[in-house]
Order: sequence, then structure tokens, then C-alpha cells
Amino acid sequence: MRFWVAIVGFFLLTAADLLLQPGALAAQGNRVALVIGNSKYVYAPALPNPASDARLMADVLRKVGFNVIEGVDLDYAGMRDRLNKFTEASYDADTALIYYAGHGMQVNGKNYLIPVDAELTAPAHLKTRTIQMDELLAALPPDPAVGIVILDACRDNPLARTLAASLPKSRSTTAPGLAPIDVSGSDVGTGGVLIAFATDPGAVSYDGGGANSPYTTSLAKHIAEPGVELQSALTRVRGEVTAETNGKQRPWHNASLGREVFIGPQTPQPPAPVQPAQPSATATQAEPASTDGRGWEIEQRVWDEASKRNTLAHYEAYLQQFPNGAFADLARLNIDQLKKQPPTVVANVQSETSRSATAVEPPAAAPKPEADTGTELTESAIGLDRHGKIDLQERLLAIGYDLDAADGDLGTKTRRAIGQWQEANSLPPTTFLTPKQYARLKLDTDDALKTYRAKQASEARAKKQESVVPQKPQKPQPVVRARPRRQEQREAANPGPAPRPKATPARKSAYHMCSGIDGTFQIPASQRCPLSGYANH
Repeated sequence: MRFWVAIVGFFLLTAADLLLQPGALAAQGNRVALVIGNSKYVYAPALPNPASDARLMADVLRKVGFNVIEGVDLDYAGMRDRLNKFTEASYDADTALIYYAGHGMQVNGKNYLIPVDAELTAPAHLKTRTIQMDELLAALPPDPAVGIVILDACRDNPLARTLAASLPKSRSTTAPGLAPIDVSGSDVGTGGVLIAFATDPGAVSYDGGGANSPYTTSLAKHIAEPGVELQSALTRVRGEVTAETNGKQRPWHNASLGREVFIGPQTPQPPAPVQPAQPSATATQAEPASTDGRGWEIEQRVWDEASKRNTLAHYEAYLQQFPNGAFADLARLNIDQLKKQPPTVVANVQSETSRSATAVEPPAAAPKPEADTGTELTESAIGLDRHGKIDLQERLLAIGYDLDAADGDLGTKTRRAIGQWQEANSLPPTTFLTPKQYARLKLDTDDALKTYRAKQASEARAKKQESVVPQKPQKPQPVVRARPRRQEQREAANPGPAPRPKATPARKSAYHMCSGIDGTFQIPASQRCPLSGYANH
């Protein structure tokens, strides 16, 4: 009896806890998500992060009440199957979300997601071997539901270059990344659509050196924050990723929403009670943060202002008011980072007095240095084949590093050049690249590589022309036509009459004839016939 009482009591306590939670999950309605991560490509180097990115996002969405349809390393049939299941499951949903990490591309302003088994060597393959972005949008439920599409698919894509070689000139894939999607003209109603990319349209995103990409790491941290509206969360993600990549990757989103959307609980969780701080002249003036909703709003505003300004003074002001706030650890980390940056002295040439009074200001941004270190393992994760190694060597040659030739063999000179490039970019000169360093090298050398290849092609053409020596025109030889074999066979079967022998000259006789009244007689040729009464024959 006591056992059953304990079981019933446990379920009652669990139910009461869920009902008392701010923004209980039941209030969020029917929510469905499709999460796909493609890493192991058959016809392109493997991507290190998309599979783990998808697992992370699926876990985050399940915890906040989404029914998640998940797939990792899906071929064309697998992606089509998951999309169909999502379409059916989300038909009556209040919120439908699609997250995709992997290779994507744009052709003529349209976006395509690429399964792991796609080999794109002909224009028709776009229709038969990829998933079009329009199909994702068509799978979202109609108004008043909210549809969300998040793509971490703007990586450097060798499949796009393969396809570009097969397309006619009227269809080009020269633009990297994804094409922007305009949803502002759609019929919003009370729902709407939001599209989010890992970086700006036409740009390339990074995989990062960790288990997850910089974009998905930040997205998983902010998208389900209690009390944080979806577009505010994406704004925070943009700020964090921009700082981490030194401004080379800036996430982008476009929305036509008719109401605020909360992925996590709509009501923020109250902050922890403030512990008494050490007495000081400054701290005694600060009041402890209140634990009601209004106190959380104040803290949120102070933190938003501090993170936007990104100065020592603003972060210290936040910590003075909220020493144990939700963002206290991040504020202290940013303060330490700002203190490591060299101060910038603002010069004023107007007068000696003004120069002596010049203030020292901290930098406007705190770029986060790259901490990953290249090893053989990190470089093998890039998946460079022979063509990729030749491309890497050509990029190093294009920016002035000394190599014998781009032969696909990463020997001593190539390793030395990689180390010199790393040192020039304030990276650990290990002579081995990481996926993040490789992406940075490609972005930095794209223009130089085009110039280098154009120069190489021009030199090759000139060398070929010099090697061609003009020759004296020869007299054309008569063409001897071979007799057809059938004609020879016919002649062999029907030889015809034998050829007539050639006439031979008559042999000169040693005698000649004489005739007269006595008849005809023969005398030697050396003699003459008698003069009277005879004639010579």
C-alpha cells in the first residue's frame, strides 16, 4: 500500500512542478521540428560538424517540447522521406521548425540542399539529386502557424564547382553560400515565416575547431533562453559569432512574423538571490537585483546595453548591479579579454594641452583570437584529395610563398610555407591546418588565386606559340587509291580471256628471192639478182 502511495505522490509532485513552471510547455501548443545534419559526403570531403550540430539542436528542441524528426548523413531518398514525414506531422502544428546543417548551394538565385550521395555533374541533377529550398517552404503549415527555417549550410562547397563546369554560361554558380530569401511580401496574418542563415547571403561560414560550428554553438545557447523572443535570440547569436570569427562570419535572418515567437518558456526564470557583496565604496551604492519579473527585465536591458557597447565600463557597471546575474560569468570573461587588448591612444594635433589630455580608450570590439592548433588529425579531417592539395599549393604560390611546384605532394617546402602563413596570421605555426584555418586561407587567397591561374595560363599559351616552328610547304604527293577488295575478288573469280602476246619484230632472212622467165629462185642476201630478165622480191 505504501508503495502505491509513494508512486501516486511522485506523479502528483511532478505534475505540480510542471504546472508551476513559468511558461509551462503545455502552453506552447503543438510544435514539430525537422533536424538534419549531413557530414559524410561521398563525392566531396567530409564535413566535421553537421552531424554533431544536428544532434545538439535536436536535444535542445526536445527539451522545450518539440516533436523532433531527426536524420544524420541522409542520402536523397532519406532526406525526401524525412521531409514527407515532417510535412504530415506539421500540417496542424502551431509552430514548425526546420534545421539543416551540411552542404548547400545557389544556382540562379535559388537554393538547394545536398544529400550525402549527390554527384552533381549535369544540370538535370539539380532537379533529381537535391532538395530545393522551395520544397522546405512548401512543407511548412499555413497561417496562423509560425514556420521557421534555419540553415547552417553556407560552407565552401566543391560540389558547386563541379556542377558549374557542366552548366551553360547562362546559368552560373560563381556566387558562394546561399541566395537571400525575401519573405516580407508574404501574407503574414497572425503567424508568418522566419528564415535564418549561418552567415550573410553569398558568404561562407566556418566549421570551427570544436565539436560544433560557431553558429550552432551560439544558436543552441540562445534559441531556447527563457523569456527571450526568437528574433532577439538570433540578434545575440549574430553578435557572438561575429566576435568569435573576427567579423568574417555574420549570421543573417529575415522574417515576416505577425507575433512574438518564443522557442523556450515565454516567462523568464527569476535570477538567483543576490549574495551580500564585499563592502566597498562602490558596491555599497548598488542595490541588489529584485527577483520579480521587473528585476529580470532591468537586468536584461543592462546586459544588452553592455554587450552592445562592449567596453570595460559597461561590463563593470553590469557586475556592480548584478554580481550574481545570469550573464555575470560572460561579463567577467569579456572584461578579461578587453584587458588583454593593447590600448589605443587617440591623437589630437590641435595643441600641446589637448595632446596631454588625450584619453586612452579601449577598442570598439573585442575579437576573440583563434585558439585551435593544427595537427595531422585536424588536417586529415579536412579530407583533402590530390586535387585539393594541388589547390592548396597554388594558393600558397599565389600569395608569394616559395614552392617548387603544385604537384599534390605536401612536402617540406609546402609545410614550411603553411607554417609561415600561420605565423603571419598570428596562428600557432604547426605547419598543419585546421578546418577553420583552411577556410580562412581560402577566403584570403581567392582573388590572388584567380590572378595566379590566369598568369599561368597566359605563360603556357606563350610557350606553346614559341615552340611552333614554321615549316616549308611540301609539294603534295599524288594520291594512290587502293583498289576495292571486292573488285579484286571479282577479277580473281572471272579472269576473262588471256592477254594477247606482244608482237615481236620479224627476224631478218639471210636469203632473198629472184624471178625471171625461168621462174623463181632463191639466192643469198649478199648477192644481187641477174640484171636481165629478173626482179628482186
